[in-house]
Amino acid sequence: MAARIEIELRQPQKRGNFDDIIIHLHTDDNHQYSTNINFDFNPLYSFARDKESVAFDFLFFSVLIYNIDRFVNRHIFSLEGWTREINVVNMPMIHVAEFQGVKKQMDDAISFLTGDIWDINYCQSEGSCYQAKRGIIDWGNLGVYEKVCLFSGGLDSLIGAIDELETMPQQKKLLLISHKDLGKEGNDQNDIISIFNRGHIYLNRYNQIQTSVGIGKKVMGDRIKKEATFRSRSLLFIGMGIYAANKIGANIPLIIPENGTIALNIPLMPSRRSACSTRTTHPTFMKRLQGILTNIGIGNIMYNPYEFKTKGEMVRESRNNGILSQLIDASCSCAKRGHMEHWDRRGSHIRHCGMCLPCIYRRVSLHINGLDDASQYGTDVFNGIKYDIGNLKQKSPRDFRALLEFVKNRPSIEHIEKELLKNGICDISRINDYAHVVDRTIDQIIIWITASNNREIMIKAGIR
Repeated sequence: MAARIEIELRQPQKRGNFDDIIIHLHTDDNHQYSTNINFDFNPLYSFARDKESVAFDFLFFSVLIYNIDRFVNRHIFSLEGWTREINVVNMPMIHVAEFQGVKKQMDDAISFLTGDIWDINYCQSEGSCYQAKRGIIDWGNLGVYEKVCLFSGGLDSLIGAIDELETMPQQKKLLLISHKDLGKEGNDQNDIISIFNRGHIYLNRYNQIQTSVGIGKKVMGDRIKKEATFRSRSLLFIGMGIYAANKIGANIPLIIPENGTIALNIPLMPSRRSACSTRTTHPTFMKRLQGILTNIGIGNIMYNPYEFKTKGEMVRESRNNGILSQLIDASCSCAKRGHMEHWDRRGSHIRHCGMCLPCIYRRVSLHINGLDDASQYGTDVFNGIKYDIGNLKQKSPRDFRALLEFVKNRPSIEHIEKELLKNGICDISRINDYAHVVDRTIDQIIIWITASNNREIMIKAGIR
Protein backbone atom coordinates (compact mmCIF):
# COMPACT_ATOMS: atom_id res chain seq x y z
CA MET A 1 0.00 0.00 0.00
CA ALA A 2 1.49 3.32 -1.08
CA ALA A 3 1.69 6.27 1.31
CA ARG A 4 0.90 9.78 0.06
CA ILE A 5 2.21 12.57 2.27
CA GLU A 6 1.01 16.16 2.46
CA ILE A 7 2.73 18.79 4.57
CA GLU A 8 0.69 21.47 6.31
CA LEU A 9 2.31 24.49 7.95
CA ARG A 10 0.46 26.61 10.49
CA GLN A 11 1.34 29.78 12.36
CA PRO A 12 3.27 29.04 15.56
CA GLN A 13 1.19 29.48 18.69
CA LYS A 14 3.75 31.62 20.49
CA ARG A 15 7.05 33.35 20.06
CA GLY A 16 10.00 30.94 20.19
CA ASN A 17 8.03 28.07 18.65
CA PHE A 18 8.75 26.85 15.15
CA ASP A 19 5.80 26.73 12.74
CA ASP A 20 3.27 24.01 13.56
CA ILE A 21 4.19 21.24 11.11
CA ILE A 22 1.49 18.67 10.37
CA ILE A 23 2.12 15.50 8.34
CA HIS A 24 -0.97 14.08 6.67
CA LEU A 25 -0.66 10.47 5.51
CA HIS A 26 -3.19 9.34 2.89
CA THR A 27 -3.62 5.66 2.01
CA ASP A 28 -4.83 3.91 -1.14
CA ASP A 29 -8.09 3.00 0.62
CA ASN A 30 -8.85 6.66 1.43
CA HIS A 31 -7.84 6.60 5.09
CA GLN A 32 -5.98 9.59 6.52
CA TYR A 33 -3.68 9.77 9.54
CA SER A 34 -2.04 12.92 10.82
CA THR A 35 0.68 13.85 13.28
CA ASN A 36 2.50 16.96 14.36
CA ILE A 37 6.27 17.41 14.48
CA ASN A 38 8.25 18.73 17.42
CA PHE A 39 11.18 20.85 16.24
CA ASP A 40 13.10 22.90 18.80
CA PHE A 41 14.69 25.37 16.40
CA ASN A 42 15.88 27.80 19.09
CA PRO A 43 19.36 26.30 19.75
CA LEU A 44 20.21 26.21 16.04
CA TYR A 45 18.72 29.63 15.28
CA SER A 46 20.54 31.30 18.17
CA PHE A 47 23.78 30.20 16.52
CA ALA A 48 23.03 30.90 12.85
CA ARG A 49 20.24 33.55 12.93
CA ASP A 50 19.17 32.25 9.53
CA LYS A 51 15.84 31.12 8.12
CA GLU A 52 16.27 32.14 4.49
CA SER A 53 19.35 30.37 3.08
CA VAL A 54 19.50 27.18 1.05
CA ALA A 55 21.22 25.61 4.08
CA PHE A 56 18.09 26.40 6.12
CA ASP A 57 16.02 24.76 3.37
CA PHE A 58 18.20 21.64 3.58
CA LEU A 59 17.81 21.59 7.38
CA PHE A 60 14.02 21.85 7.07
CA PHE A 61 14.03 19.17 4.35
CA SER A 62 15.98 16.81 6.64
CA VAL A 63 13.56 17.46 9.53
CA LEU A 64 10.59 16.58 7.31
CA ILE A 65 12.16 13.46 5.77
CA TYR A 66 13.21 12.14 9.20
CA ASN A 67 9.70 12.50 10.58
CA ILE A 68 7.96 11.14 7.50
CA ASP A 69 10.27 8.12 7.70
CA ARG A 70 9.33 7.68 11.37
CA PHE A 71 5.59 8.10 10.72
CA VAL A 72 5.13 5.67 7.82
CA ASN A 73 5.20 2.16 9.32
CA ARG A 74 6.89 -0.15 6.84
CA HIS A 75 5.00 -3.25 7.95
CA ILE A 76 1.75 -1.53 6.94
CA PHE A 77 2.94 0.47 3.92
CA SER A 78 5.37 -1.94 2.26
CA LEU A 79 5.38 -3.92 -0.95
CA GLU A 80 6.83 -7.11 0.53
CA GLY A 81 7.09 -6.49 4.25
CA TRP A 82 9.90 -3.96 3.92
CA THR A 83 10.04 -1.56 0.94
CA ARG A 84 7.62 1.36 1.19
CA GLU A 85 6.40 3.63 -1.61
CA ILE A 86 6.33 7.17 -0.23
CA ASN A 87 5.02 10.05 -2.35
CA VAL A 88 5.58 13.49 -0.82
CA VAL A 89 3.13 15.77 -2.61
CA ASN A 90 4.30 19.20 -1.42
CA MET A 91 7.75 19.55 0.14
CA PRO A 92 7.91 23.31 0.89
CA MET A 93 11.23 24.98 0.01
CA ILE A 94 12.18 28.65 -0.23
CA HIS A 95 14.80 27.85 -2.90
CA VAL A 96 12.44 25.55 -4.75
CA ALA A 97 14.27 25.72 -8.11
CA GLU A 98 17.49 24.39 -6.57
CA PHE A 99 15.70 21.39 -5.08
CA GLN A 100 13.65 20.71 -8.21
CA GLY A 101 16.95 20.64 -10.08
CA VAL A 102 18.20 17.72 -7.97
CA LYS A 103 14.89 15.87 -7.62
CA LYS A 104 16.05 12.58 -9.16
CA GLN A 105 19.38 12.59 -7.31
CA MET A 106 17.64 13.34 -4.01
CA ASP A 107 14.93 10.72 -4.55
CA ASP A 108 17.62 8.15 -5.32
CA ALA A 109 19.78 9.12 -2.33
CA ILE A 110 16.93 8.98 0.19
CA SER A 111 15.66 5.72 -1.33
CA PHE A 112 19.16 4.24 -0.96
CA LEU A 113 19.36 5.47 2.65
CA THR A 114 16.04 4.08 3.89
CA GLY A 115 15.58 1.12 1.52
CA ASP A 116 12.37 2.49 0.03
CA ILE A 117 10.99 4.19 -3.09
CA TRP A 118 10.65 7.93 -2.55
CA ASP A 119 8.98 10.43 -4.88
CA ILE A 120 9.52 13.91 -3.42
CA ASN A 121 7.78 16.85 -5.09
CA TYR A 122 8.66 20.42 -4.16
CA CYS A 123 6.53 23.52 -3.84
CA GLN A 124 7.26 27.17 -3.15
CA SER A 125 7.49 28.15 0.51
CA GLU A 126 6.97 31.69 1.73
CA GLY A 127 9.38 30.99 4.56
CA SER A 128 9.03 30.23 8.23
CA CYS A 129 6.90 32.34 10.58
CA TYR A 130 9.25 31.51 13.46
CA GLN A 131 10.20 34.43 15.71
CA ALA A 132 13.05 33.91 18.15
CA LYS A 133 12.56 34.30 21.85
CA ARG A 134 13.78 37.58 23.27
CA GLY A 135 17.20 37.38 24.86
CA ILE A 136 18.46 34.30 22.99
CA ILE A 137 22.12 33.34 23.37
CA ASP A 138 24.69 35.55 21.67
CA TRP A 139 27.37 33.22 20.30
CA GLY A 140 29.81 36.03 19.58
CA ASN A 141 32.50 35.56 16.95
CA LEU A 142 31.65 32.42 14.95
CA GLY A 143 35.04 32.59 13.23
CA VAL A 144 36.65 30.79 16.19
CA TYR A 145 35.02 27.51 15.10
CA GLU A 146 37.35 25.59 12.83
CA LYS A 147 35.21 22.47 12.35
CA VAL A 148 31.76 21.08 13.08
CA CYS A 149 31.47 17.50 14.38
CA LEU A 150 28.39 15.35 14.89
CA PHE A 151 28.12 14.21 18.50
CA SER A 152 25.58 11.46 19.21
CA GLY A 153 26.82 10.24 22.59
CA GLY A 154 28.17 7.03 21.05
CA LEU A 155 31.73 5.77 21.35
CA ASP A 156 32.66 6.70 17.78
CA SER A 157 31.45 10.29 18.11
CA LEU A 158 33.28 10.57 21.44
CA ILE A 159 36.53 9.45 19.81
CA GLY A 160 35.87 11.81 16.90
CA ALA A 161 35.48 14.78 19.26
CA ILE A 162 38.59 13.87 21.28
CA ASP A 163 40.72 13.42 18.16
CA GLU A 164 39.64 16.77 16.70
CA LEU A 165 40.16 18.64 19.96
CA GLU A 166 43.62 17.11 20.39
CA THR A 167 44.76 18.29 16.94
CA MET A 168 42.98 21.65 16.72
CA PRO A 169 44.97 24.87 17.21
CA GLN A 170 44.61 26.26 20.76
CA GLN A 171 42.92 29.43 19.58
CA LYS A 172 40.24 27.52 17.65
CA LYS A 173 37.10 25.73 18.80
CA LEU A 174 35.11 22.67 17.79
CA LEU A 175 31.34 22.89 17.42
CA LEU A 176 29.50 19.72 18.45
CA ILE A 177 26.07 19.05 16.94
CA SER A 178 23.70 16.78 18.87
CA HIS A 179 20.17 15.52 18.25
CA LYS A 180 17.78 13.87 20.68
CA ASP A 181 14.41 12.30 19.97
CA LEU A 182 13.47 9.58 22.45
CA GLY A 183 15.44 11.17 25.30
CA LYS A 184 18.00 8.47 26.11
CA GLU A 185 20.51 9.68 23.54
CA GLY A 186 20.24 13.18 25.01
CA ASN A 187 21.13 11.77 28.43
CA ASP A 188 24.22 10.06 26.95
CA GLN A 189 25.38 13.33 25.42
CA ASN A 190 24.71 15.24 28.64
CA ASP A 191 26.60 12.71 30.75
CA ILE A 192 29.71 13.02 28.59
CA ILE A 193 29.57 16.83 28.54
CA SER A 194 29.08 16.82 32.34
CA ILE A 195 32.28 14.79 32.78
CA PHE A 196 34.08 17.22 30.47
CA ASN A 197 32.84 20.13 32.59
CA ARG A 198 33.58 18.60 36.00
CA GLY A 199 37.10 17.67 34.96
CA HIS A 200 37.74 20.92 33.07
CA ILE A 201 38.53 18.75 30.05
CA TYR A 202 39.08 20.79 26.88
CA LEU A 203 37.96 23.90 28.77
CA ASN A 204 36.82 26.67 26.37
CA ARG A 205 37.79 24.50 23.39
CA TYR A 206 34.33 23.45 22.24
CA ASN A 207 30.64 24.29 22.35
CA GLN A 208 27.60 22.12 21.77
CA ILE A 209 24.29 22.67 20.04
CA GLN A 210 21.74 20.10 21.16
CA THR A 211 18.22 20.15 19.77
CA SER A 212 15.14 17.95 19.81
CA VAL A 213 13.32 16.78 16.69
CA GLY A 214 10.68 14.06 16.54
CA ILE A 215 7.10 12.98 16.07
CA GLY A 216 4.74 14.99 18.29
CA LYS A 217 2.11 13.71 20.70
CA LYS A 218 -0.91 15.80 19.71
CA VAL A 219 -4.08 13.71 19.25
CA MET A 220 -5.02 14.25 15.60
CA GLY A 221 -7.59 11.60 14.71
CA ASP A 222 -6.98 7.87 14.45
CA ARG A 223 -3.60 6.68 15.69
CA ILE A 224 -1.23 4.51 13.68
CA LYS A 225 1.83 2.61 14.86
CA LYS A 226 5.06 4.49 14.11
CA GLU A 227 8.04 3.02 12.28
CA ALA A 228 10.58 1.57 14.74
CA THR A 229 13.74 2.09 12.66
CA PHE A 230 15.75 5.32 12.50
CA ARG A 231 17.34 4.93 9.07
CA SER A 232 17.11 8.59 8.11
CA ARG A 233 18.53 9.91 11.39
CA SER A 234 21.91 10.52 9.77
CA LEU A 235 20.23 12.82 7.22
CA LEU A 236 18.74 14.87 10.05
CA PHE A 237 22.11 14.98 11.82
CA ILE A 238 23.80 16.10 8.60
CA GLY A 239 21.12 18.72 7.95
CA MET A 240 21.77 20.23 11.38
CA GLY A 241 25.55 20.07 10.94
CA ILE A 242 25.54 21.61 7.47
CA TYR A 243 23.24 24.41 8.62
CA ALA A 244 25.70 25.39 11.37
CA ALA A 245 28.85 24.85 9.30
CA ASN A 246 27.49 26.87 6.39
CA LYS A 247 26.81 29.81 8.68
CA ILE A 248 30.42 29.80 9.92
CA GLY A 249 31.73 29.63 6.36
CA ALA A 250 31.61 27.63 3.13
CA ASN A 251 35.08 26.23 3.90
CA ILE A 252 34.09 24.75 7.29
CA PRO A 253 34.00 20.93 7.15
CA LEU A 254 31.41 18.68 8.79
CA ILE A 255 32.94 15.61 10.46
CA ILE A 256 30.83 12.46 10.70
CA PRO A 257 32.73 9.99 12.94
CA GLU A 258 31.80 6.36 12.26
CA ASN A 259 33.93 3.23 12.17
CA GLY A 260 34.27 1.65 8.72
CA THR A 261 32.68 -1.63 9.78
CA ILE A 262 29.36 0.00 10.70
CA ALA A 263 29.53 2.48 7.81
CA LEU A 264 29.89 -0.37 5.30
CA ASN A 265 27.54 -2.65 7.28
CA ILE A 266 28.22 -5.66 5.08
CA PRO A 267 25.21 -8.02 5.12
CA LEU A 268 25.95 -11.04 7.32
CA MET A 269 23.68 -13.19 5.15
CA PRO A 270 21.93 -12.76 1.78
CA SER A 271 18.60 -11.88 3.44
CA ARG A 272 20.18 -8.76 4.95
CA ARG A 273 21.24 -7.26 1.65
CA SER A 274 19.84 -4.06 0.19
CA ALA A 275 16.93 -2.63 2.22
CA CYS A 276 17.64 -4.81 5.25
CA SER A 277 21.16 -3.42 5.68
CA THR A 278 21.37 -0.02 7.39
CA ARG A 279 23.16 2.65 5.34
CA THR A 280 23.19 5.66 7.62
CA THR A 281 26.85 6.56 6.91
CA HIS A 282 27.42 4.33 3.90
CA PRO A 283 30.14 5.80 1.63
CA THR A 284 27.82 5.76 -1.40
CA PHE A 285 25.10 7.70 0.42
CA MET A 286 27.66 10.20 1.67
CA LYS A 287 29.06 10.70 -1.83
CA ARG A 288 25.61 11.14 -3.38
CA LEU A 289 24.54 13.62 -0.73
CA GLN A 290 27.77 15.60 -1.12
CA GLY A 291 27.06 15.94 -4.82
CA ILE A 292 23.52 17.14 -4.10
CA LEU A 293 24.77 19.75 -1.62
CA THR A 294 27.21 21.07 -4.20
CA ASN A 295 24.47 21.28 -6.83
CA ILE A 296 22.13 23.28 -4.61
CA GLY A 297 24.90 25.73 -3.74
CA ILE A 298 26.30 24.45 -0.44
CA GLY A 299 30.09 24.21 -0.50
CA ASN A 300 30.79 22.65 2.90
CA ILE A 301 32.59 19.31 2.71
CA MET A 302 31.49 16.44 4.93
CA TYR A 303 33.68 13.44 5.60
CA ASN A 304 34.21 10.43 7.83
CA PRO A 305 37.85 10.25 9.01
CA TYR A 306 37.40 6.62 10.11
CA GLU A 307 35.85 4.99 7.05
CA PHE A 308 38.92 2.74 6.66
CA LYS A 309 39.28 1.88 10.36
CA THR A 310 37.63 -0.75 12.52
CA LYS A 311 36.10 0.35 15.81
CA GLY A 312 38.97 -1.35 17.63
CA GLU A 313 41.49 0.65 15.62
CA MET A 314 39.62 3.85 16.48
CA VAL A 315 39.94 3.05 20.19
CA ARG A 316 43.61 2.02 19.93
CA GLU A 317 44.61 5.06 17.86
CA SER A 318 42.69 7.65 19.87
CA ARG A 319 44.80 10.75 20.29
CA ASN A 320 44.18 10.79 24.04
CA ASN A 321 43.54 7.36 25.53
CA GLY A 322 43.61 8.76 29.05
CA ILE A 323 40.61 11.00 28.45
CA LEU A 324 38.87 8.33 26.40
CA SER A 325 39.17 5.77 29.20
CA GLN A 326 37.45 8.19 31.62
CA LEU A 327 34.49 8.58 29.27
CA ILE A 328 33.96 5.16 27.68
CA ASP A 329 31.32 4.03 30.18
CA ALA A 330 29.34 7.25 29.69
CA SER A 331 29.04 6.62 25.94
CA CYS A 332 26.40 4.35 24.43
CA SER A 333 26.58 2.30 21.24
CA CYS A 334 23.44 0.16 21.71
CA ALA A 335 20.71 0.01 19.07
CA LYS A 336 18.17 -1.88 21.18
CA ARG A 337 18.46 -0.83 24.80
CA GLY A 338 14.69 -0.67 25.11
CA HIS A 339 14.43 -4.43 24.49
CA MET A 340 15.02 -5.69 28.04
CA GLU A 341 13.17 -9.02 27.99
CA HIS A 342 16.33 -11.14 28.11
CA TRP A 343 18.55 -8.86 30.19
CA ASP A 344 20.22 -10.50 33.16
CA ARG A 345 21.41 -7.17 34.63
CA ARG A 346 19.54 -3.92 35.03
CA GLY A 347 20.42 -0.65 36.63
CA SER A 348 21.09 2.99 35.87
CA HIS A 349 24.66 2.14 34.83
CA ILE A 350 23.52 -0.46 32.25
CA ARG A 351 23.27 1.36 28.92
CA HIS A 352 23.70 -1.59 26.55
CA CYS A 353 21.67 -4.69 25.73
CA GLY A 354 24.86 -6.61 24.84
CA MET A 355 23.10 -8.55 22.07
CA CYS A 356 22.71 -6.21 19.07
CA LEU A 357 25.50 -5.86 16.49
CA PRO A 358 26.59 -2.38 17.68
CA CYS A 359 26.98 -3.78 21.21
CA ILE A 360 28.96 -6.76 19.95
CA TYR A 361 31.25 -4.61 17.80
CA ARG A 362 31.75 -2.32 20.81
CA ARG A 363 32.77 -5.25 23.04
CA VAL A 364 35.14 -6.54 20.34
CA SER A 365 36.76 -3.11 19.98
CA LEU A 366 37.23 -2.73 23.72
CA HIS A 367 38.46 -6.31 24.19
CA ILE A 368 41.36 -5.98 21.79
CA ASN A 369 42.37 -2.88 23.74
CA GLY A 370 42.05 -4.56 27.15
CA LEU A 371 38.96 -2.55 28.11
CA ASP A 372 36.02 -4.94 27.73
CA ASP A 373 33.78 -5.24 30.81
CA ALA A 374 30.85 -7.65 30.45
CA SER A 375 29.20 -6.24 33.58
CA GLN A 376 28.33 -3.08 31.65
CA TYR A 377 25.85 -4.97 29.45
CA GLY A 378 22.33 -6.21 30.11
CA THR A 379 23.38 -9.61 28.81
CA ASP A 380 26.76 -11.24 28.40
CA VAL A 381 26.32 -13.31 25.22
CA PHE A 382 28.91 -15.80 26.47
CA ASN A 383 27.20 -16.37 29.82
CA GLY A 384 23.55 -15.47 29.36
CA ILE A 385 20.90 -16.77 31.78
CA LYS A 386 17.63 -15.63 30.17
CA TYR A 387 19.39 -15.40 26.82
CA ASP A 388 19.48 -18.70 24.90
CA ILE A 389 21.52 -18.68 21.70
CA GLY A 390 20.23 -22.16 20.84
CA ASN A 391 16.56 -21.11 20.97
CA LEU A 392 15.70 -20.20 17.39
CA LYS A 393 12.38 -18.70 18.49
CA GLN A 394 14.14 -16.17 20.72
CA LYS A 395 14.70 -12.94 18.77
CA SER A 396 17.46 -11.48 20.94
CA PRO A 397 20.30 -13.80 19.77
CA ARG A 398 19.55 -13.42 16.03
CA ASP A 399 22.24 -10.80 15.39
CA PHE A 400 24.87 -12.82 17.25
CA ARG A 401 23.87 -16.07 15.52
CA ALA A 402 24.16 -14.36 12.13
CA LEU A 403 27.58 -12.99 13.05
CA LEU A 404 28.83 -16.40 14.20
CA GLU A 405 27.65 -17.98 10.95
CA PHE A 406 29.39 -15.23 8.99
CA VAL A 407 32.66 -15.83 10.87
CA LYS A 408 32.34 -19.62 10.50
CA ASN A 409 31.98 -19.27 6.72
CA ARG A 410 34.69 -16.63 6.64
CA PRO A 411 34.58 -14.96 3.22
CA SER A 412 37.69 -14.29 1.19
CA ILE A 413 38.70 -10.73 0.32
CA GLU A 414 37.34 -11.32 -3.17
CA HIS A 415 33.99 -12.48 -1.79
CA ILE A 416 33.82 -9.49 0.59
CA GLU A 417 34.45 -7.17 -2.35
CA LYS A 418 31.57 -8.76 -4.27
CA GLU A 419 29.22 -8.42 -1.27
CA LEU A 420 30.16 -4.78 -0.82
CA LEU A 421 29.44 -4.11 -4.49
CA LYS A 422 26.05 -5.79 -4.15
CA ASN A 423 25.36 -3.65 -1.10
CA GLY A 424 25.94 -0.39 -2.94
CA ILE A 425 29.65 0.46 -2.96
CA CYS A 426 30.32 2.33 -6.21
CA ASP A 427 33.95 3.44 -5.75
CA ILE A 428 35.81 0.51 -7.31
CA SER A 429 39.18 2.17 -6.71
CA ARG A 430 38.72 1.78 -2.90
CA ILE A 431 36.91 -1.56 -2.83
CA ASN A 432 39.99 -3.48 -1.67
CA ASP A 433 40.57 -1.02 1.19
CA TYR A 434 36.95 -1.42 2.28
CA ALA A 435 37.19 -5.22 2.07
CA HIS A 436 40.24 -5.23 4.35
CA VAL A 437 38.33 -3.24 6.99
CA VAL A 438 35.78 -6.07 7.08
CA ASP A 439 38.54 -8.70 7.09
CA ARG A 440 40.36 -7.08 10.02
CA THR A 441 37.07 -6.86 11.90
CA ILE A 442 36.61 -10.62 11.50
CA ASP A 443 40.12 -11.16 12.93
CA GLN A 444 39.19 -9.06 15.97
CA ILE A 445 35.88 -10.90 16.47
CA ILE A 446 37.73 -14.24 16.44
CA ILE A 447 40.20 -12.96 19.08
CA TRP A 448 37.28 -11.87 21.30
CA ILE A 449 35.36 -15.14 20.93
CA THR A 450 38.47 -17.26 21.53
CA ALA A 451 39.25 -15.36 24.74
CA SER A 452 35.79 -16.23 26.10
CA ASN A 453 36.65 -19.97 26.26
CA ASN A 454 32.98 -20.67 25.55
CA ARG A 455 33.21 -23.93 23.58
CA GLU A 456 29.64 -23.79 22.28
CA ILE A 457 30.12 -20.29 20.85
CA MET A 458 33.56 -21.15 19.47
CA ILE A 459 32.17 -24.20 17.64
CA LYS A 460 29.33 -22.09 16.18
CA ALA A 461 31.98 -19.63 14.93
CA GLY A 462 34.07 -22.45 13.45
CA ILE A 463 36.91 -21.89 15.95
CA ARG A 464 38.61 -25.12 17.00
